[in-house]
Amino acid sequence: MKKVIVMALFAFLSLGIVACQGETTTGPNTAITTETPDPVTIKYAAWNLGAIDSETNLERLMLQAFVEKYPWITVQIVERPKVPSPDGTGEVDQNWNEFLGANAARGTLPDVFFTDSVETTIMNDWSLDIASIALEDSEYLNISADLRNAANFGGKIMALPYAVYYFGYFINKTLFDDLNADVPEFEDTWTEFAAKVLDVANQNVTTGNGIAGISSVDRLLEWYPAQLNEDLGWFTYDGSRLHLDGSEFETTLSMYNSLMQNKALVFDALTPDEKNDAFGTTQTWETSKLAAFWEYTPVIGSMLDHAFDVDFIGTPGTEDSHKIPVVLDLMCISSQTQHPEAAYLLAKWMSFGKEGYLKRIDISDNVEGVVALNMTPLQPDSDLLDAFFGIYTTFTEFRKLVQHDSFIIEPNKYVPGYIKARWTGVFNASTNLGEVFDRVRNGEMNYADVKTIWNQKANAELTAAHNAVNNKLGVSG
Repeated sequence: MKKVIVMALFAFLSLGIVACQGETTTGPNTAITTETPDPVTIKYAAWNLGAIDSETNLERLMLQAFVEKYPWITVQIVERPKVPSPDGTGEVDQNWNEFLGANAARGTLPDVFFTDSVETTIMNDWSLDIASIALEDSEYLNISADLRNAANFGGKIMALPYAVYYFGYFINKTLFDDLNADVPEFEDTWTEFAAKVLDVANQNVTTGNGIAGISSVDRLLEWYPAQLNEDLGWFTYDGSRLHLDGSEFETTLSMYNSLMQNKALVFDALTPDEKNDAFGTTQTWETSKLAAFWEYTPVIGSMLDHAFDVDFIGTPGTEDSHKIPVVLDLMCISSQTQHPEAAYLLAKWMSFGKEGYLKRIDISDNVEGVVALNMTPLQPDSDLLDAFFGIYTTFTEFRKLVQHDSFIIEPNKYVPGYIKARWTGVFNASTNLGEVFDRVRNGEMNYADVKTIWNQKANAELTAAHNAVNNKLGVSG
């Protein structure tokens, strides 16, 4: 029997746990035979591991299953330490990059680790170019090119896809069926989608029994421009620069302003008092009083708990384009690793590998207390899709979306300079670029007056960061 050994400030003796510098070791307690490869130890760090002593955290159970499958590999979980909270009243997790930086300085950077900024890992020499291994792996090459190439810089692969989560609309199918109305579908254009929702929405009532239509239309400004021009991605990014001064963004801004006046269709167009009068609750989705609920798919497990059937259609497109906005979580192989092949094997098991993904399904289905799996397969493999949608049997439209091969990826984690271009970069002495977006959206700043300089300043941030990363890696483009 394999053991999970927690190396922390205390020991759970029943699990064979020994204390040693805040690391959790998952490994076999049986002798390595001469037929297996030489034993190696791989250190692993991730932000989704839950409590050290958890017996139902899916990630820790996956690591346990990995060492059972590959008994010559021992996995040490490097636990993120707690630090005093800013208000001094308790403790919080240490900032992720501070945690990685401290380990890198000591020469103890985990062999496999999550990243929230590939730019940061490159500029600090934390990540290894894994192209020589990944490009020889048919399963890696089976991932959609949009996703697998996100962290490819001039042919150097600096991070691997861990999971993809989709933005869009959850649909209350029961609500539509009860009203004998057409249920929105993945293939719908925005016009078709809005018409179907309007057919069931009943927002202009004061009796508390109304039905809300569409929520969170403010997110249109991030994803809808790409539906007007297939060359654009998230927030008008085309792979090199933003187009905030373009006709697509201007059209979307006008569309948003119009929708925010549509009190028959758009939930956000109502005042707090109007919402209370119409629905009698702030929990419109949970109480089956909202037709189209904007969220992203990590919450999909909770949809099984509702008393109504749910599906997920993503985001509607246009006749010209249909690109689905996604969040891509990434993991790196450490530049300090002594065992890149074993590190890659672990990263693959935890992310896109077929064998590991089927094990996820098995654990999720059969271990009591484990929450329903919320990660769709990264490979468009029918066995994997059948297994996932065996859990989510009502999500027929969602399956179409997962098999779709055109995505726009939220740039935060993989595009150098995007955080500054979108939020923290300087517009003028009193305003940052994120505040410009907020004020333009809210009508507090005239778009026509600022669009050119806004776009220039945002792209200057992208260009500077892009050049710095390319220089660091010694690549062009």
